[in-house]
Amino acid sequence: MEKNRKKQNDHAVRRAGTVSLVMLFLLCALVLWERYGSYWKRSSELITVTTEPVPAEYTGPAGQEGTVVMMEYPSKDYLTNEEISKPAYVYLPYGYDETTQYDVLYLMHGWMMRAQDYLQDPAGIKQLFDHLIEDGRTRPFIAVCLTFDRDNEPQTYERSVEELAMFQYELQEYAMPYLEGKLSTYAENTSIRGLRASRGHRAFGGFSMGAVTTWHQFLFNLDLIHNFIPMSCDSWIRGTNGGLLKPELTVHSLVTAVHDQGYHLDDYFIYACAGKGDPMFKNIDTQVQEMKRRQEFSAENMIYGIKEDGLHDMNTVREYLYNALPHVFPKAE
Repeated sequence: MEKNRKKQNDHAVRRAGTVSLVMLFLLCALVLWERYGSYWKRSSELITVTTEPVPAEYTGPAGQEGTVVMMEYPSKDYLTNEEISKPAYVYLPYGYDETTQYDVLYLMHGWMMRAQDYLQDPAGIKQLFDHLIEDGRTRPFIAVCLTFDRDNEPQTYERSVEELAMFQYELQEYAMPYLEGKLSTYAENTSIRGLRASRGHRAFGGFSMGAVTTWHQFLFNLDLIHNFIPMSCDSWIRGTNGGLLKPELTVHSLVTAVHDQGYHLDDYFIYACAGKGDPMFKNIDTQVQEMKRRQEFSAENMIYGIKEDGLHDMNTVREYLYNALPHVFPKAE
């Protein structure tokens, strides 16, 4: 009797252990599905397209022209902790109304450029915005052109790299709360909670070193920004030219940023741009080819736009924005 009782107890212990293991397995599977499930359902790899040229009529003024204003916001030099103020050149669409909510595009310039160069450049970026909105290719949006340079003047290469590597903190702590507190955006308030809640109506794009800055926003401010337009450069999170020299590690960092916050395929969108005549083409192309191998970047959330004769200049940037913005801020049907 005692032996039988002992055997029954042993069987019961083993059954309980088996049930516990099964329950633990199911719990782990549930957690993994919650975090990674959407990536297992990926439909296809990210889309590669040839960019379309900007229509000739876009070089002239639109019938309905927006305005450009300069705003100053308080900030600090993150390399010295000195309190400073910085300029933002802001495009307001035609008919801007403070009772209407607008999407926001933040734009960062490249090395040896200034914040105002997007909206005062002969390439005609402002006219492009006017025409896109007037023609219904995008819904009306605000564009905010910023600078990573403390004095909004060209710096040495080394200084600019140091400054752009810190800009994500300035954006979240100073620029975005102050400017969106003054502008009519989808942020109900400029607390971190209010900015996170409105991330679907926010984009960040940049050219050259501004593209490096854009990848940094994906890495550090993904909770505040849904859309990204990196133009003509790779991510340097793993060192200068990291997308070219260390593509696997670079893309691993991007993937980690996604998973650390529990985001899924429809929680972010990237329109990456490169020109085949651009000396930085190999940098971004090498990174994007590695991104194609990852489940996190797919037809659902990424387009790779290539301009066949694209150079490293603002005329090419204009074409990139012409192609990207209708995907970022599509006109409601």
